[in-house]
Formats: sequence, structure tokens, C-alpha cells
Amino acid sequence: MNRVALMRVLALGALCLGILSCAGDVAPSSSASSNPRPSSSASVIDRSSAVLSTEPWSWTGVTGAVIRTEHYRIYTTETDRVLVERLPPFLEDAMSHYRSAICALPGPPQRLDTYLVDNRPQWVRLTKRLLGHDAEPFLRIQRGGYATRGIAVLYDIGLFDTLAIAAHEGWHQYTQRTFSDGLPVWLEEGVASFMEGHKWSREQPVFLPWSNVERFDQLRAAEAAGRLLSLRELLGETPRDSLNGPAGATLNFYAQAWALVHFLNEGAGGRYRSALRNVILDAAEGRLGETMADRIGPRRAALALRRRVGPEVFLTYFNDDLDEAEREYSTFLRAIVSAGARDRIVAGRSPIEGAAP
Repeated sequence: MNRVALMRVLALGALCLGILSCAGDVAPSSSASSNPRPSSSASVIDRSSAVLSTEPWSWTGVTGAVIRTEHYRIYTTETDRVLVERLPPFLEDAMSHYRSAICALPGPPQRLDTYLVDNRPQWVRLTKRLLGHDAEPFLRIQRGGYATRGIAVLYDIGLFDTLAIAAHEGWHQYTQRTFSDGLPVWLEEGVASFMEGHKWSREQPVFLPWSNVERFDQLRAAEAAGRLLSLRELLGETPRDSLNGPAGATLNFYAQAWALVHFLNEGAGGRYRSALRNVILDAAEGRLGETMADRIGPRRAALALRRRVGPEVFLTYFNDDLDEAEREYSTFLRAIVSAGARDRIVAGRSPIEGAAP
């Protein structure tokens, strides 16, 4: 699959979060008849690796395995042995990245269930079984996967692309189980895209948030075509909203959300870095609503926390002058898509190294 197609996958996979944030989370059925279960005969394997144990798993006549790591329980019918071997350590490395890339965050309260099935027909059957009548929005995803209530459901679309989606959806999976408050959609999707970036070194993933050529190329194309969203527009949209826009609008949303998190992390001379850490920590610990209420009033804060769209979190934590922030963000965008920046992106380095954002 080419890189443009991969970004369409990631956009559609993460789009489900936008749908859920507006319509309410979908809870997978907890009944024994609805959820696939592993068998009881476990065999412990090499504990020096990420895998702690593995056991056979049979589901609708398809044989597979359930693999346990420190933070994950992976149900898989995958037949590509390389992908099966790489996924457990990749997920554990991704979890370490989630918990340290921006600020120190707690581990999830329990193992996160991740399903990786071998093909789309299996994925469709599994989605229907897990989500029942609530499956329909998810089945619109033509390639990729989704995360809801801390459960990720993926299928094989190739080694690199499957793992890239796992990294993105894994952030959603982690926050759904661990955070007391939900981040606004623009920040949740921006951080998930920030967490995608990785390279491989001797079969080991190295997570580099700038190493995301797909997001960068989409951002540069949008800038060249004059299709960048204003900061106000970005804060007020969800991926679902962007479906009603021009061709490529959904991909532009994710590219700009990715760039916005980088801006908050290192743009404007580092002005917003501590605020980015504070808002993520407050969401994890359940202080988001209280902090917003102190600054913008309890009614407005409660509405913003429920809707998860709009400028309220940005106004509270980053800058109450959106015009000033817009100018800073626009300057940052121009800097990161400037000539020569792509080479630094490919290398996983900041494109504003040596430049004044």
C-alpha cells in the first residue's frame, strides 16, 4: 500500500474516535457468547522477551493464539510470523513512548486487549461480535482498525502499515482506559499522530515523533494548495466534520493536529511546552474540568468537557489570545514545510533545527 493510502487508513481508523466523542463510547458486549475466549492451557515462554506467555486460541473455527505481555493481551489469528513476533515488543515499546514522550504518565490499570486478525473478513465478523448493533460506524472503515473502551481491533494490511496503525490506535486505547478526563478531539488525535512516528533499527522500533513522512507530505500539500485550516477551525472540528469538506480534508485535519502538537511541544521558543505537559497530566488525573472551571466558568467548562471540541482547553492552558496563537502557529507551519525540511523529517529530526520558529 502506498503512503497516501496509509494515511487514508489512519484517518479512517482514528475517525471512529471522533464519532464516539460525539455519540458516546460504544461498549463491547461482556457476555461469554459475544466475546472470543482463549483456552486454558497456557505455556510460559522466554520472559526475557516482551512475551510473558502464549496459549492457543480458537475462534469461529479459526485457530490462533493469545499472547500476554506486561501491558497487553493480544488475540491474534495472524499468519505472518514476522508480524506476530514483532507486534508484542512493538506495543510494549509504544507504551513506554506514550508514558514518557511528553510527560511522565501512569501505566494502564489493567492489560489492554488488542485483536489482530489475519484479514478483513475476520475483522468484520469480530467487530460485529464485539460491538453488536453498534458495529455499523466501524464497518465503514475500509482498511485499518479502531480502538474503543480500551480495546483495539486491527487486521493485517502489511507489516509497517499495521504497526503504524497499532501505534496510533494504541494511544487511544491507552487514554480510554487510563485517563480520567477525555482530551479534546484535536489534542487526542494530534497526540495519537505524534505517537505514530517510528523507524526500525535491526528489528527494533525507535519512536521518533518527527519521523512521519506521511503527515508531513500531507501538511506540505495542504499548505501549497491553500487548504490549511485556521487554528480556530482546527480546534472546533472533528474528523467526522472534515468528511463534509473538500477532498483530502480529513487527512489535512490529522496532519495539522500532528503539527499542532509539535508546535505546542517546541514551537514559539518552547513557550507552550509546560502547558502541554500540564493539560495531559490533568486529563490523566481528572483535573481538566476543575482547571477549566476556574478560568472560564463551570458551565462552559462542563460543556467543553462533554463535547470535546472547541477552543476552551486551548484558551485555558495555552493562550487566551487566539489571534496571537494563530500567528505563532502559522509561522511554525511555514517553517516546518520550508525547503530542506523533508530530509530532516525522513531522518526523524525536527525540521526547525537551526531555524527560528
